Amino acid sequence: MLAPDGGGDFQVDPAQLGGVAGQLGKAYDDFDTAIVDYDTVGVDQSAFGDSTVGQAWTAFNAAWGSEMSVYLEALAEMVRNVSTTAQRYQETETAVTRNLTRIGAR
Repeated sequence: MLAPDGGGDFQVDPAQLGGVAGQLGKAYDDFDTAIVDYDTVGVDQSAFGDSTVGQAWTAFNAAWGSEMSVYLEALAEMVRNVSTTAQRYQETETAVTRNLTRIGAR
């Protein structure tokens, strides 16, 4: 198979690709833990003094929470996609090996 730039051959090691999926899964778990920890920290809005600052904090906090959820879902999607890709490469490699073995046995 040619590389996208038209250069030489490239190979994919499904086991290493599966390892990347595992690392992404760990990042997902770590980030999920960070979100839970962030959500448990309370902020006393009276510490801001002016009520408009407290309202601004509330708006920022809500937006930040939404963005963290989006990022977490993106990590989950990456884990699913990389895992599926590794599995498909392994299935294809197994099928090609099986077919080449049959051809060689003829």
